Amino acid sequence: MTQIRPAGLIVGLGIILGLVIIVAGVLSTGSDNGEDDTTDELATENVTPTDSDADMPDDVPEDDPPSPDATPDATNGATSDVSDDIDDIDVETDAEADEEVAETDHVTPYREDPLTEEELSEYRPNELGKVLVLMYHRIEQQDNPEDVWTRTPDQFRDDLQWLYDNDFYVIPIRDYIRNQINIPPGKRPVILTFDDGTVGQFRMSEHDGSLMIDPDSAVGILEDFFNRYDDFGRGGLFSILPLAPFAWPDAEDQRDYAGQKLQWLIDNGYELGNHTVGHVNMGETPDDEIKSELARAEILIQEYVPEAEISVLAVPFGVYPNQGETEIFEGWEYQGDEYALEGALMVGAEPAPSPSHVEFDPMWIPRINGDDEQLGRWFSYVEDNPGIIYVSDGNPNTVTIPENLHPSLVDTLDETKIEGKDVIRY
Repeated sequence: MTQIRPAGLIVGLGIILGLVIIVAGVLSTGSDNGEDDTTDELATENVTPTDSDADMPDDVPEDDPPSPDATPDATNGATSDVSDDIDDIDVETDAEADEEVAETDHVTPYREDPLTEEELSEYRPNELGKVLVLMYHRIEQQDNPEDVWTRTPDQFRDDLQWLYDNDFYVIPIRDYIRNQINIPPGKRPVILTFDDGTVGQFRMSEHDGSLMIDPDSAVGILEDFFNRYDDFGRGGLFSILPLAPFAWPDAEDQRDYAGQKLQWLIDNGYELGNHTVGHVNMGETPDDEIKSELARAEILIQEYVPEAEISVLAVPFGVYPNQGETEIFEGWEYQGDEYALEGALMVGAEPAPSPSHVEFDPMWIPRINGDDEQLGRWFSYVEDNPGIIYVSDGNPNTVTIPENLHPSLVDTLDETKIEGKDVIRY
């Protein structure tokens, strides 16, 4: 987004006052630590606006447990002392050879000509279907089966394998929000999201003078998978807490790698998202403070990576401002600069609607938590109800819909959301 930076200098008492404000802000952010005991009462705030569907699983909870409060120690700013060139970062994978990074912004559609009758019968496109948006927090070993916020490396690998085996294709979230899903015909889009920026999502270490990505971290696992399966797409949204990116909760040795990690993600087809500075509960936070949290988070991330586009928010705890108001997200001002978000992610428990669906709202995007119960429920549901899932026709400029729709999708096309796309029915 375009920002207008103030050009004047503050002198005299103004300098002193400014320093006092900055110090006070950092201290107040640090005071958000250790509030996990308050999260249980936040679950009831997570309301998912969605259509009722009698054929959907009847055991879907109305409320999800809240996201863990992951506020890092606010002692480090956006600086890095590591001098290794970003090009020296290597990925340890099991692939025989690394493939060239796939482009995420396609200039032309995968398929420009209309599908033939034979191809329509083969691919069965359904661009009114639901989209899986998966939500992960910690990727690390754990022994507590009731810990719904931790996925082990092997479990995460199994998730990716299931997605690949069932014809899913990883896409950037911006393509979903903008209704520009550009994947091969017959493929089903899936969006991978990671909250908090925990160390298990992206861990680095130095070996023989080079930085290596831990193959058991989320990024290491993703890179290995993308390199082995070039028909699986590429991407992932990392909504980080910018005071200690990928160093939380206690990986002090990772703090100096923050700049390299964020730059590497942007250079390799991933996206960065907003998660506020202090993981604040927006339902209990004044509007001015919410604006400050969102703007400062973007500022801190762009101090590391100036070209990063921070246009999507993973709402902390899934708690929206003032019981669901999203006007702040759509545009606000902070210290003379203008900000806006394109989308906001819930801590939800179901697939998201097609961007052409009448109930699609980019500020209310539901997600499926990465735990055995939710993933098992929805993976099984997809296998048993293939007609409910979005299937691409290969062309982002057309919306192809079968005449024989799943009952929950009948009459749900919103033509105001298709932006001049051609609608094809078969």
